[in-house]
Amino acid sequence: GLAIGGLFAGESMFHRATDASKVALVGLVERLRAGGATLLDVQWTTPHLVSLGAIDVPRPTYLELLADALDRPLPEAFR
Repeated sequence: GLAIGGLFAGESMFHRATDASKVALVGLVERLRAGGATLLDVQWTTPHLVSLGAIDVPRPTYLELLADALDRPLPEAFR
């Protein structure tokens, strides 16, 4: 993935072990929250990601969230 300020854009959920992507996503969200990140962009709301809490947002809302996220510092976990 790519971290810029308070935005993390996920690029891949590749895994070899069953449910590894779920564990990785939980760990990522914990680190993002602890670091003050506000936006996790998963790009596509697949049924799998929806089952984990992903939601679609209208473009104007996304752009507002993005502007806020980009003004935040990069979480310590990604430095």
